[in-house]
Amino acid sequence: MTKEKIIAMLHTLGERFEDPKIQRRFKEYNKTLQFIFPDIDTKMFMKIGDAELLEVAEGETDAELQVTMDSHVFFAIIEKTESPMAAYSAGKLKTKGEVPDLLKLQKLLI
Repeated sequence: MTKEKIIAMLHTLGERFEDPKIQRRFKEYNKTLQFIFPDIDTKMFMKIGDAELLEVAEGETDAELQVTMDSHVFFAIIEKTESPMAAYSAGKLKTKGEVPDLLKLQKLLI
């Protein structure tokens, strides 16, 4: 997977904020999510502010939630061929952050 495909997918995730259910879930949610993809030596982040995607960029930043996984796992989760919980249980996905943030991220990804 390429960096460009990942950035494009993160922007596509931002389009999910148009869904009223997602808007309700992320109302007053202001967090930065750091994604680390070791297989392609890339770090990306997305900033969410009150049910809106504010920024997607390559790089490292201070974030409330950090998710580490290979890029193919990221796309498998997005395409619903692998569940985030199964990936986590198998050690393919590692996280740092609060459980409520992880649950919100899961709702955004699937």
